[in-house]
Amino acid sequence: MTLSPARGADGRRRSILAFDLSTLVTWVAISLLVVETFSGALRYYLDLAGLGPLLYLPKAACVLMFGLALLRLRAGPLFWLCLLGWLLSALLGMLHGASLQNLAFSLFAISPLLFGLVHSQMLLARRRLLGWSIALCLLASLAGLLLDKYGQVPWKGYSYNLGSTELSGNTAWSADDQDRVAGFARVSNILSNLIAFYSLFLLLFIRSLLLRLLLCAAALVAIVLTTSKAPAGAFALTLGLLLILRLAWTCRALFVLAVGMGLLLPALGLLQDFDAHTVSQGGSSLASLYDRLNNTWPNLFNAMSREGWGYTGAGFGMVGSTMALFPVPGAGVLLGMDNSALYLWAMFGAAGLLLYSLQVPMFCSLLDDRSRVGHMLLSIGFCWCLIGWTTDMFEIAGANLFIGLVIGYAVSDRLLEQTAPSSAAAPHPLPYEALR
Repeated sequence: MTLSPARGADGRRRSILAFDLSTLVTWVAISLLVVETFSGALRYYLDLAGLGPLLYLPKAACVLMFGLALLRLRAGPLFWLCLLGWLLSALLGMLHGASLQNLAFSLFAISPLLFGLVHSQMLLARRRLLGWSIALCLLASLAGLLLDKYGQVPWKGYSYNLGSTELSGNTAWSADDQDRVAGFARVSNILSNLIAFYSLFLLLFIRSLLLRLLLCAAALVAIVLTTSKAPAGAFALTLGLLLILRLAWTCRALFVLAVGMGLLLPALGLLQDFDAHTVSQGGSSLASLYDRLNNTWPNLFNAMSREGWGYTGAGFGMVGSTMALFPVPGAGVLLGMDNSALYLWAMFGAAGLLLYSLQVPMFCSLLDDRSRVGHMLLSIGFCWCLIGWTTDMFEIAGANLFIGLVIGYAVSDRLLEQTAPSSAAAPHPLPYEALR
C-alpha cells in the first residue's frame, strides 16, 4: 500500500510514506542507543515499576525493521547467498542441539547489526538528527560515569531473574583494587565502547580543531576512568590512524596488521606457555589477557576440536549469551570467548574467519572514500576491530549498530541497492555522493 505522493518545493513528487519510514528508522536507532546508554539504570527502575520488558522493544523493532526491509530490498546474488548460508548455519546449530529459543535469542542479539546494515543509507541521510541524539547520549554517559565514580547509585550491582537464570542489570566489580564504573550502563565495558563510538561519530560534525582535540581528550580520559584497557588503547590508536589517513599504504599495512592480530592473538596460547601466576596474583595489568591466553582461548580450541566443529562451526544459535539462557549440554564453553574472530569461527567455522578477514578490503574501500562520512565510518570500524581482539563485540548492541552502519555503507554498491527514499528532501534513493 502506498500513499498518494505530494509535490515538494522543487516540483517533484515525494512520498509521505517514505518520509515516515525514514523518520521511523532513525528513531528506532536512537531508541536503541538511549536504552544502551541507560541500560543499567533503566533495568533497575523499570523492574521496580514492573515494566522491565520495555527494554527489549528497540531490539524487537530492529528485528521487525530488518524483516520488512528484506521484502523491499533489491540486492545482488551475493547478498542472498550470504543469507542462505546464514540459514544453513542455523540448521546446523539445531543439529548440534540448539533449540528454536537459541536461534530466536541469537537473532535478537545481533538484530542491531542487521538493522544498521540494511538501513545504513537512511540513517546516514538523517545523520544530523542521529548526531544530536548521540551527542546527548555521550553527555549522559560522561555524567553517569562521574556520578558512579564519585557518588553512589542505587542500581549498582543490581541483578534480576529471567526464568530460572539470574542476569546482571548492572555489574559491580573491580580490577586491581579499582572500581569498574559503568555509569548509567550495565557494565563498564559497554560504557567505554559507547563513549568511543559516540565520540568518533561526532568528529564528523566538528570542524574546529580545538573542539576536536577537547572531545578526543575528554573521551579518552573518560574511557581510562572506566579502567577498560582494550577500548582505551583502541581509541588512542584510532585517533593516531586519523592523523595519517593521507599515508595510504601505511594505513593499508595497519589494516592488515590489525585484522591479522585479531586472528593470531588467540593462537598464541597454543604456541606459548604463559605465566599462570600472573592470573592468580591479579596484580598485573595484563592479568586478564594472560587468563585468556592460558584458559579461555585454549579451552575453546580444545572444545571445538573435540566436537569436530573446526571447519563448519557450531552453527548459528550455539554461540554467545544465548547459552546462558538456553544452555545446550556440552556447549557451555561457547558462552563467551573474548575475541570477535573466535566468535565468528565458533559460529560459522572457516567461513567465519573469512568474514572476519574481509575487514581488510572494507577498510581499504572506506580509506579510498575521501568523504568525511567515509573516514568517520573507517575510524569506527577500525576501533571496533581493535577492541574485538579481547572482546565479543557481537554481544554489545550499540557496537552492533555502529558496525552494521559501517558494513552497510561499505558494501552498498556491491551487495545492496536500497529503493526507499532517505528523507523528505530526497524523493528518490539518496546516492552516496550526496553524503560526501
